[in-house]
Amino acid sequence: MGGPDKDGGGRGGGAAARPHRVRIGFSMDAGRRRIVGRTEVDVGQPDPAACEEAVRLDPGSIEARMDHAAALLAAGRRGEALAAIDEAVRIDPASAGALALRGAILMRGASRAEAVRAFEAAAAADPGSATAHMGRAMACSRLGRHDDAAGSFAEAARLDPSSVDARIGLGNELLKTGWPDDALAAFAEAARLDPGSAVSHTRRGSALLELGRDKRALAAFARAARLEPRLADAHVGMGDALLEMDRDRRALAAFARAARLDPDSADAHRGRAAALHILGRPKRALAAVDRAVAAGPRVARVHLVRSVILYGAGRLGEAVAACEEAARLDPYDGDIADALGELRRQRRRQRRRLRDPDKAAAAPRRSP
Repeated sequence: MGGPDKDGGGRGGGAAARPHRVRIGFSMDAGRRRIVGRTEVDVGQPDPAACEEAVRLDPGSIEARMDHAAALLAAGRRGEALAAIDEAVRIDPASAGALALRGAILMRGASRAEAVRAFEAAAAADPGSATAHMGRAMACSRLGRHDDAAGSFAEAARLDPSSVDARIGLGNELLKTGWPDDALAAFAEAARLDPGSAVSHTRRGSALLELGRDKRALAAFARAARLEPRLADAHVGMGDALLEMDRDRRALAAFARAARLDPDSADAHRGRAAALHILGRPKRALAAVDRAVAAGPRVARVHLVRSVILYGAGRLGEAVAACEEAARLDPYDGDIADALGELRRQRRRQRRRLRDPDKAAAAPRRSP
């Protein structure tokens, strides 16, 4: 977590007049091949009325207005928070802190493109602000601009060499764009900076798994689970590694643990579905993957697993549609691209058989 950036504006009012200091930070989740961004504003238990009174006493104080906006946001009053921070920016358009807080408020809604612009303005006002670059990275990632996000995370890491979150974010974006070796280096640096970070070891395991180093990946996930036994993503990772090692029953147990720890984890249900499918339990597999889709409709690998299960059930058309959705969500995933290509070939052969059964009978068949 980064400390407060320079706000570039007046600091009117002493500690008594400003009881709530504002800190903008960023937290990463550990799901395999994904990043979940959460913009946080740490203001303790702010009282919007008290903060509003501080603004009334010193209307020129940018920090008082930032405190007020943050207090409103913490109270769930996002529209009022945005109006409050917009007034701070109007008073001092060069306040990096106010601009970054504006980006954080916009991130809480659907205004991600506008959030990117706010964080870019904050970085222009204070090029040394790691928070501004972290914010831009998070907003770009949510927009699917993963190369831009990686660049901003890298700049945040350069500006704040002690930031674990910046390196985890960078690694996540590198994984998304098909650079697992570089991602592994970023996650390893995060783990070096904070050996007790379960998330760092979980993400390191994800990169190792992507590189086919299954045993080392399992060891990284197991270390994460020892550090934080209730981290569902560590158990998901163990399940993924065990599946790659053909230890299917142990994998199913790991995914079941993850689902108990986090019933809303799309990856836990995705893993359960894959293990059940491999173990020959198609009805339970389909129920599990449907639950995974409900929990994570934008997780590409959930749709890939659903495609495989549907194909196994003889539902080729639905399998193609599920795989197409996976490819739309993650165009960089080679496994998804390969599976989609094979499914489309099988669909073409199926259609040929319907048009000319004798001619199509000689065509070779492969499983996706």
